Amino acid sequence: MSFEQEAKKNFPKWPIHNNDEINALKDVIKSGDWWCGAPGEHQGDNVWAFQEEFAKFQGAKHCVAVCNGTVAIEAALMGLNVGLGDEVIVSDYTFVASASAVIATNAIPIFCDINPKTLVIDVNNVEKLITTRTKAIVPVHLGGNPTDMEHLMEIAIQHDLSVVEDCAHAHNSVYKNKKVGNWGSAGTFSFQASKVLTSGEGGAIICNSEELADKIYSYIDCGRKKNQYFYDHFSYGTNYRMTEYQAAVLRVQLKKFPNQHELRNENAFYLMKKLNDIDGIKTMKPTPGTTRLGWYVFPIIFEPMKFGGITKSEFYEKLNANGIPTDDCYPPLHSLDCFKNINLKKGIDYSMANWGGEKSNNINFPIVSDVYSRSIEFPQEMLLANREKLDNVVDFIKSLKK
Repeated sequence: MSFEQEAKKNFPKWPIHNNDEINALKDVIKSGDWWCGAPGEHQGDNVWAFQEEFAKFQGAKHCVAVCNGTVAIEAALMGLNVGLGDEVIVSDYTFVASASAVIATNAIPIFCDINPKTLVIDVNNVEKLITTRTKAIVPVHLGGNPTDMEHLMEIAIQHDLSVVEDCAHAHNSVYKNKKVGNWGSAGTFSFQASKVLTSGEGGAIICNSEELADKIYSYIDCGRKKNQYFYDHFSYGTNYRMTEYQAAVLRVQLKKFPNQHELRNENAFYLMKKLNDIDGIKTMKPTPGTTRLGWYVFPIIFEPMKFGGITKSEFYEKLNANGIPTDDCYPPLHSLDCFKNINLKKGIDYSMANWGGEKSNNINFPIVSDVYSRSIEFPQEMLLANREKLDNVVDFIKSLKK
């Protein structure tokens, strides 16, 4: 067992479950209705009920549940008619899915550098990347920290661009009194095993346009239309439906989420204050106007020379070896082999992208490259621990000072 796995034993185990989830799954199995069926003819009720419950929870009119968060982005983009030759601006600091979902639509992701304090897409750089080929923007609310959506939407409206908010980390994040996912054309969520709301896998798209919701539904259910004959397929689509098992677990987890979310936020702001008092440590700064964060991860940035020239890998190893679970942050998208070596879909012209070969040099993405070289992150379950354990984390980091 690795030091990281051992360290996680010192903090609450994730996911948290009890007999509520077990009984929900038993009920699905006993019912014999193991899939959702169609809108007009339900086989199971959990998927349809979860869609209504999650839409209400996020303050949206519509929700389409899908099998994971990656295809949620793809389906939202397809619903917005993004396709061959289109460009989609994406934050460079995110999991690969934010960009691979763009690739899946035959469009081209264009990577945008980040704000060094908030770690989300630098909206001031977005306009420089817009061309006549630009169709959409995918801002990523990294760690649950909202992008400056007010400014971004001004740019999007001015240039007639769609916006798909990647909310995989941002369940219940609130920016300027509006929950994320409701600022743009659509918001996408992940319920993968480590997420703050989880069913092992799963995803969802929220939006406030019935027309868009219907297009997304058709794409994820084999080109069908709601309440039409089951074997009529009106347009190209695929099968990205959520299972009854996933939805049953999510409905239970959603009821437990508010209390966990409250504790995460309380502990995150407590830890933030303590860590920022250490010379050479900076935590992710909430975007101005943010009142609540998802806190899927808790990134910290360190200054190596304030810690005796310690490297990122050494910092990471020391924390894990001393019982503090620590993860690496996402490598910047431009640096990933699939983009650097253009090992992507055949027959697509990626020559106009701002990455690939020499264009993927870190010098072209200076902020994210610097941040990644000296940052690590704590998993969200750490924020469910008691204050004594959090104080121990702070004290150990202080002890690394030279």
